[in-house]
Amino acid sequence: MLKNKKINVMKRLLVIAVFCTALFKAQVGIGLTNPDPSTNLHISPTDNNGDFKGTLFGRMSTSDRNTITLPAMGLIIFNTTENCLQVNNGTPAAPDWNCLQSNSDSTFVNSSAALFCPIYPGMRPTHTGTNPPLYSPSESYLYSTLTTNGSFAANDLFRIDFVSRTADTYSAILYNISGSQISFSSNINSYNNPAYNNNTTLNNNEGTFMDGDTLTYYREAQTMYVNILSGPNAGRKFIVGINMFKSGTTVMALGGNSSDKNTQCALTFIYEY
Repeated sequence: MLKNKKINVMKRLLVIAVFCTALFKAQVGIGLTNPDPSTNLHISPTDNNGDFKGTLFGRMSTSDRNTITLPAMGLIIFNTTENCLQVNNGTPAAPDWNCLQSNSDSTFVNSSAALFCPIYPGMRPTHTGTNPPLYSPSESYLYSTLTTNGSFAANDLFRIDFVSRTADTYSAILYNISGSQISFSSNINSYNNPAYNNNTTLNNNEGTFMDGDTLTYYREAQTMYVNILSGPNAGRKFIVGINMFKSGTTVMALGGNSSDKNTQCALTFIYEY
């Protein structure tokens, strides 16, 4: 009995001695006695048997990650939702989580693109409201109800759609289809109308006119940068865009009412990076 007590005391003293040594050196070596002088923590790639081993970072879902209080800048975790190592490139008060890509050419994590032809005024009832109609697959204002004409880009958070605004203009809409509220900042470049929204909040199935003044012409391209600010998808970033073109041989009329309007198309895309 006395012998076991002495052994336990010696073990505790040994742990304290190791801890104090590491504290005074400000360097810790795990599995090795001489850590590299440029490190404060150096882990051996092999175990006691000489077998190579890896280092496992904390594994957690995106929702678990978002419960971390004031995560340090540079904090690294393994995100089981995104299936990647993530690092906080933001601040503790405003985290900005990004996946570490193994391939420097893999700019886009996932993407969606779709084609809709034709797209010209008068195809849908004119929408005169200051806010877009709520998204619904059967909403008569939305072009996507014309399923024979194609489709629009969509992913797990957003989809693009269009409404007629006047006899010769339309509006592109970015819809929230995530199932929950989303807050994001956006920056868009469109026809004579660059616009920046510091904070837009959309409930599920709510949308925002992409180009700010709600009017878009048929000879136009729009590119929108979206950064999710809060919630379980905080830190995700997207490039959203539309591009109008013609498969015909004549110049597209600004208002879309040229004689070969049936050749006017909309290419839409959503890229996450």
